[in-house]
Amino acid sequence: MFLRILRKIAYLLAVVVIVLFTAVFLFISPIAEFFLEKYSVEYTGRLIQLDNLRINLLNGVVKADHFRIYEAGSSQEFLRIESIFVNTDLYSFVDGNNRIREISLFRPVINIRQTGEHFNFDDLITRFSDTTTTVDTTAAEPVKYLLQNLRVNQGNINYICNSPAINAGVDSLNLECQKISWDDPLLILNSDFRISSGGKTKAGFQYNMETADYGLKLDLKDFNISLLYPYLRDYLYVQSLDGFFSTQMNLKGNADRPADIAASGLVEVRDFSIVDTTAEKLVSVGTMRIPVDSLNSAKDIYYFGNISLARPFIRFAMYDDGYNFDRIMAVSETSDTLTGEAPVEEFTNIFRMIAGYIAYFTNEYKISNYKADSFELTGGELVYTDYTLEDKFLYHLDSLQLHSRNLNSSNERLLISLDAVMNTSGLMNGTLSVNPDGFSEMDIRYTVKELLLSDINPYSVYYVATPFVQGRLFFENITSIKDQKLRSENRLRIDQVAVGEKVKNSTAMSVPVKLAISLLKDLEGNINLTIPVVGDLNDPTFKWGRALLQVLKNIAIKAAVAPYRLIAGMFGGDEEQYKEIRMNYLQTNPGGSEMQVLENLNKVLKGKPELNLGLIQQTNTQHEIELLALFRAKQEYAGFGTGDSTGLTEVNAINSISNRDSLFNVWVDSKSGQNQGLESIQQKVVKYCGYEKLKADVERREALRSSGILNYFNSCGIDVSRIRLADKIIQSEQASQTGPSFKISYFINGEDIPSEEP
Repeated sequence: MFLRILRKIAYLLAVVVIVLFTAVFLFISPIAEFFLEKYSVEYTGRLIQLDNLRINLLNGVVKADHFRIYEAGSSQEFLRIESIFVNTDLYSFVDGNNRIREISLFRPVINIRQTGEHFNFDDLITRFSDTTTTVDTTAAEPVKYLLQNLRVNQGNINYICNSPAINAGVDSLNLECQKISWDDPLLILNSDFRISSGGKTKAGFQYNMETADYGLKLDLKDFNISLLYPYLRDYLYVQSLDGFFSTQMNLKGNADRPADIAASGLVEVRDFSIVDTTAEKLVSVGTMRIPVDSLNSAKDIYYFGNISLARPFIRFAMYDDGYNFDRIMAVSETSDTLTGEAPVEEFTNIFRMIAGYIAYFTNEYKISNYKADSFELTGGELVYTDYTLEDKFLYHLDSLQLHSRNLNSSNERLLISLDAVMNTSGLMNGTLSVNPDGFSEMDIRYTVKELLLSDINPYSVYYVATPFVQGRLFFENITSIKDQKLRSENRLRIDQVAVGEKVKNSTAMSVPVKLAISLLKDLEGNINLTIPVVGDLNDPTFKWGRALLQVLKNIAIKAAVAPYRLIAGMFGGDEEQYKEIRMNYLQTNPGGSEMQVLENLNKVLKGKPELNLGLIQQTNTQHEIELLALFRAKQEYAGFGTGDSTGLTEVNAINSISNRDSLFNVWVDSKSGQNQGLESIQQKVVKYCGYEKLKADVERREALRSSGILNYFNSCGIDVSRIRLADKIIQSEQASQTGPSFKISYFINGEDIPSEEP
């Protein structure tokens, strides 16, 4: 009887167990779904919902649809997964091996929001972070685990940030990890995805969790650079930032040593441009390609292939208060510079991170071992505008080509060649040879040909009030720098130069440009100059361009105030012949030796029809009065009569009478009725002939000398309006010994005659 009761109880218990097991098997899914949704807020702080949870206790497979995690206290979704598949080995959790055969997430969508330095998942990190500290003094067995076949298919990541304002995302994300194991530190991930703003990526990532070594194989195509602009708004204020970035790169490194990088591959940028707030394009690049053969910062290896830059463009403008690039630099009281103290949102700005990384990298390593097979820049363009002058200056440099082969830090010299078209007319080409060890020594050689001189009129008007209407410039520069000492040889040639009328301008320097050009031009209308420039680069006040301009200015002024050597070199003869016309006292018409001077001046005026002469008579009137009185007295003493019609024979006879001839002196005393001492023969004859009469005669002779010169030029066909005779005659004590003369200067109508050298 008792045994029968026990059998019934055992049977009943078996039925109950079977029923319970069956109930658990049949209803575990809805029960788990119910408890997960009911207590999710209590245990996670987030509402979790899902549809159609299916748990198979026989094979350890778990499936779920429309899995959703909401934001804390909100109906907004934080995470959505269209379907989840988990395949576990249930018995492995019993024996401690903890094996999961597969986890597959289909179409997961995660929404990441950032406000300042806070993310919308901070509460989850805080809730599930272990803040307790325990000390375990016993050696414990490591927890065994094995996760195989982790897959994410067609995933989306949406990222929204308020500062900087970013709305970005990743879609079509596929990720695969074959194994994550407790006894294998190597983690291997493969993924591909699209960037919602533009770009496709394939990546393979390896990470050793014990050594922190990593490897990355990245293939990124056409990443839209405009996505980065919000990060740059702290520094740039522009209308648009566009372009596409692509790379195929293999990277190796260690997470504990972030500056130790080994890389190879290709970096490419195309259709890059920056447009400022005035809708002007400031910078653009057609294509930039940088093949990285081998880059290893730890071993100081930086090897590149054929680097190319196609169609670079720069627009540079200068204003009274700065440059056009100044207006794109955003100024904010709440933001710092890349090198300043970082604000609280530093870790959210990729460019702050890059800046910090570069600073760390440059402190850790010195780049001294580099090479590139070549560097080639083609189709470059530069537009320069200067608004600081009276008139706008616009200069256009295009068709810029720059080439260099075998750029190698071990070479004694790096060689670079350059070609460009300047303002559609000029041609520039040159070479640069530089010592790669610190770039402290270099040799530069370049030439500019066929450049229209009128292109620089805004500068010539502003600084010297004179425009150029004609002329082509040829310029050759040879510069060497060694031991911080600069030596520069500059050869300047200007063909068929012609200048316009002087412009009224308060900003211009007083430089007689027309006169200088007239004097510097050869008889074919060309200017040829050799201009040396030397300087010490350690001197902070030395500027090569400023030094060259100063030399040019000095040449122009020196040509104007001391033109005689230049003219003598062009027309022959001694330069003294172009400085003055010497005559004799009592002479009224040019003749004899002074005719050679006048003939040379005639050549100058005919050879340079824009040039005029300035003449200032320099004499000693008192001395000539005395000489005339002596001549008149001797003429009468010799019995030749008075007047200017005396012949040459008579003149020679008169001049042969000595002033100290005793008979002549007795005759003078008898005529004057005086014989007192302490009075010279000159004083006696002046009194005898009459001072006022003599003075009038001498002044007439002085006027005749001036008119005689004018008559000569007129007889040669020279317009006498080109001869400016000074009204005032200069009295000179020295002239009593040298004779009367006409000091010569050269001038251009409308320009002041310079009076002294600088």
